[in-house]
Amino acid sequence: MEELDNFLNDSSSGAYEKVVDELLTRDSNAEKLALDWMDVSRYADSHGLHADGWRSMWPWRDWVINAFQKNMPYDQFITWQLAGDLMPNPTTAHKLATAFNRNHPMTAEGGAIEEEFRLNYVWDRSETVGTALMGLTVACARCHDHKFDPISQKDYFQMAAFFNNVKELGMTGDDGNYGPILALPNEEESKVLTQLEKSIEQKEKELALTKKELNDLDKYIKQLPSSAKQKSLIGHYPLDHLNKTGKGVSADGNKTATAAKPPELIDGKKGKAFVFTGEYDELNLDEVPNFEWMDKFSAALWVNTTKREKDKTQQLLGTSGQKNNFWSGWDFYLDSLNRLNVRLIHSLPHNYIHLRSKDSIRKNEWRHAAFTYDGSGKASGLQIFLDGKKANSEIAYDRLTKSIKTLQSAIHGIERRPVKVAKSYRAFTGEYGIFKGALDDIWLYARTLTPEEIQSFANDSEETGASPDTSSDYWASLDPKIQGFEKELKELRNQWIKQMKPVMEVMVMEDMPEKRKAYAYSRGEYDQPMYEVEASTPEVLPDFPEDLPKNRLGLAQWLFSDENPLTARVTVNRYWQMLFGKGLVTTPHDFGVQGSLPTHPKLLDWLAVYFVENGWDVKKLLKKIVMSHTYRQSSITTPEMREKDPTNIYLARTNSYRLPAELIRDNALAASGLLSKTVDGKSVQPYQPKGLWIEKNSFSHKLLHYKESGGDSIYRRGLYTFVRRTSPHPAMTAFDAPSREVCTVKRENTNTPLQALVLMNDPQFVEASKVLATRMISEGGKNIEDQIAYGFRLAVSRKPKTEESKIFKELFESQAERFNENPQEAKELLSVGQKEIAKSYDQTQVAALTMVANTMLNHDEAYMKR
Repeated sequence: MEELDNFLNDSSSGAYEKVVDELLTRDSNAEKLALDWMDVSRYADSHGLHADGWRSMWPWRDWVINAFQKNMPYDQFITWQLAGDLMPNPTTAHKLATAFNRNHPMTAEGGAIEEEFRLNYVWDRSETVGTALMGLTVACARCHDHKFDPISQKDYFQMAAFFNNVKELGMTGDDGNYGPILALPNEEESKVLTQLEKSIEQKEKELALTKKELNDLDKYIKQLPSSAKQKSLIGHYPLDHLNKTGKGVSADGNKTATAAKPPELIDGKKGKAFVFTGEYDELNLDEVPNFEWMDKFSAALWVNTTKREKDKTQQLLGTSGQKNNFWSGWDFYLDSLNRLNVRLIHSLPHNYIHLRSKDSIRKNEWRHAAFTYDGSGKASGLQIFLDGKKANSEIAYDRLTKSIKTLQSAIHGIERRPVKVAKSYRAFTGEYGIFKGALDDIWLYARTLTPEEIQSFANDSEETGASPDTSSDYWASLDPKIQGFEKELKELRNQWIKQMKPVMEVMVMEDMPEKRKAYAYSRGEYDQPMYEVEASTPEVLPDFPEDLPKNRLGLAQWLFSDENPLTARVTVNRYWQMLFGKGLVTTPHDFGVQGSLPTHPKLLDWLAVYFVENGWDVKKLLKKIVMSHTYRQSSITTPEMREKDPTNIYLARTNSYRLPAELIRDNALAASGLLSKTVDGKSVQPYQPKGLWIEKNSFSHKLLHYKESGGDSIYRRGLYTFVRRTSPHPAMTAFDAPSREVCTVKRENTNTPLQALVLMNDPQFVEASKVLATRMISEGGKNIEDQIAYGFRLAVSRKPKTEESKIFKELFESQAERFNENPQEAKELLSVGQKEIAKSYDQTQVAALTMVANTMLNHDEAYMKR
């Protein structure tokens, strides 16, 4: 109110410009620009498909707000989002910006075909760039050449190839973020983690140095008891015979090694062996520790497989899970080429370590397989052995930062599960890691076995157990000083993982080292590749320069090249639309043949050139537009003018249009004084009808029930409202807020009775009305006329006309009479919302003024821009 009066009382020629400059610097301006970009980038807080489970992407929204606050040049703003990770020496901010590309919907539906949905995500990114930055309906060319614009199907898939090189999953879990992932520790977390990393590195060096100093091993070995040979043995499973149990069978009479159906017994390498068929005969080894990645452990067994099948793996043993617990755990398996693989997994496809042998195992041959792990959390700490010798192996992936302990499905609490032999815990994909063939003589140790010990397992003799007599490494590991160092090192690593557990993560972009092949697909069907394509741009547009890299960074540079005719025009048109209600091109998504021609082509060109020549400065562009005579005109029109130009093509007046859904709510909260101006932070959940989420959902554990936010966070701007794609906030939907499933550059603009019902009856608007009523009483003056005038100015920024004041006063008097006669109704009205009314107020007066305030918030000037 004070700012409004200051402007009205400022008679200087620069009064308007002064206000414009002030408003452009405010956080609220950055939030408004961010709101527009949320539609473009299809931002949401849920996955969108199937369970429509929880995701956490709001730190990227904070990045967007911050970019607009700092007035980041638009070319930089887009380049960071498209390819920040590919820039030289990318910072955390560069990488975070690329979350723009990961805002697309994702599926967790059981039976979803991995490659089909992975390609859908790739194509979504390409189509978003086409719509948001090029103003072209490129999606029309996915199945065939574009019917109207000169965009071929080949053009479409060449564009998509820019986004095809990300290591990602087609089917994810119901809740959570899935790789590539960026960890975002706060300042305090970063400080602690950095210190722990230094301590761990120092302790590793001390440990290595101490091992070298143990020279007098012979004398030391003689002092050790013979029982040391069985140190840290978890279990030995000879697999020589079966015993019936109540619900199935046990191996070798061991109650901790059971199967639902009995495997077949045959002659093995050492006595008998079990033959597994995949018909519920997999073995479960209970009472095995739920290993953490700082624990040392090893496994060895004899393998004779009869299977080698494309796209199918064979689990030898392990605990790794399925999509709804992030595949957490560890596994030792044969891939589709029968190469040996071992992984320690926090979450796929981004947080795990993976070692793979280069040689494969032939079918129908007995081979001895083993692996060891040293507790370092690094792929270099894994070793694979084949027939007692260290196998020629390669590191397939090496990034493990969080716990590998097995988790409960959906709930994500730690659970201890048996080690499964001959089958994995995977589900929903149709690929269950079923091993077919024979296994024999399984050993599990809670330490790192030495090569000499592994060799002893691989001997054909009947002698069993590790034989470490010749291994100096083994005996050195028993030295008290070494054990002390290792205990300290393990504790440091444990502290590090505890510190990492709560660290925020966001889905971002990260290209694989080796480029994935890209194809054009017949009718856009994932399983019908026609021919290979290279990343490139549509042929009808300026050529993609040879000196630019054929990746997302090169694409961004091409988009902002001087030769590109679209990016600047599409952008200034969208900002014109934001200010005037419609663009100079009224089809902002389609600058092609089927789209509308510019109403003022020279103006569009001039603004585009101005934008580029002024360093892609968004605030400077906005100021240029709002300072123009065209923008500053009145929306009042004459009958003659409306008849000649009903849609205001000639811009002889300014446009009137309804505010976006979020701003209608923000305006009501601001008028009442409830609006929280806290900037940034996670999404909030304001009032909505009870039971909507559970009615539509039974899979997402985190989003099973809608829980309203508490405190002032419930009054934050609509920008921060939690967006669940399959169940968006109903009040927002009523006012045409999109569900954010696809890139949206222009919202629908409807006019329905439901909108009036929202303004009159939605708890947020009723609560805003009652708090506005208290402001009218406490700040508006002593008499009802002054209070009405004050409330009206708060709601619509002008004083009421005489006729309007009269109507509001009559409404107040009739409602006061009503509530005097029915005090319970007043009590019920004032109980709406979390904000309580002080008992010092006359409850009847507040209730009557609440109805007046509610009517003011229903005034068209409270939600229309004129």
